[in-house]
Amino acid sequence: MEVGDLHKVWEIRALKRKPEELAAHALLNRVAKQVQPIMRCRKWRVKVLSEFSPKNPRLLGLNVNRGIEVKLRLQRDGQDLDFIPYEEVLDTMLHELAHNARGPHDAQFYKLRDELRK
Repeated sequence: MEVGDLHKVWEIRALKRKPEELAAHALLNRVAKQVQPIMRCRKWRVKVLSEFSPKNPRLLGLNVNRGIEVKLRLQRDGQDLDFIPYEEVLDTMLHELAHNARGPHDAQFYKLRDELRK
């Protein structure tokens, strides 16, 4: 990572109450490193990339205020030792990053998300 690079994830936070906190932190770090070239190219920033465990089991991610915080579900609902596969977490991160440029889930959003996946 370049010293003056502003377009990245600035901070990573795993849930402290979870038994696999270190593994969750490592997973978030891996995701952050993999998407950094996309973030640099598009001049996007994420202040905090965090793990969350929402009550809604269908909610996999959340982008707060266009990258102030991106929250990702890393573990299956109610199963603290069962991590979601890396590729699915990465796909959720790409989805949430698309919200840095486009809020609503419309045709433009899905076009951008598909570009990011490539």
